[in-house]
Amino acid sequence: MFDTLGSAKKIAVQFAASNIIALLSTLAISSHAMAGGVYESPAIAKISAKAAVISELEVNRTQGGINPDYFAYIVKGRVEIGTNNCDASGRKVNLATQQVGEDLVVFAEIKKSRNEAGRICSMEYAPVFVTIEATVRGMRSQIDQVLILNVDREGSHESINP
Repeated sequence: MFDTLGSAKKIAVQFAASNIIALLSTLAISSHAMAGGVYESPAIAKISAKAAVISELEVNRTQGGINPDYFAYIVKGRVEIGTNNCDASGRKVNLATQQVGEDLVVFAEIKKSRNEAGRICSMEYAPVFVTIEATVRGMRSQIDQVLILNVDREGSHESINP
């Protein structure tokens, strides 16, 4: 009887140990995914692929409002809107925001002109840059972090904890 009870305890201990190992590995994988935030998210990759590159990024905290839960940042940078004056004519750029999960994603969006398809431009390379500035606002209780996409090169990002 004692031997059967001892082997039952061994099986129970092995079962508990295997469950603990499985739980710890799941937690390790989950925490790695959370540490990466939503950067690996298909939604972020889709936005990043369409967004323009922001150079010379400046981010300054500003007054979010009377409610302490609100935050605001002034985001400023330069965006190349065309390879020369002809290519850039009629294009407009702005900083857009979109909430993805618990992150607020900020990206530069270039809007092309209607007559761009029929325009013929030279191959001269004289890039045209535009300085853009926008105030990004949110609530700390709803936003985990602010992600600014395509900083200095495509695919990179800057994150700010509000």
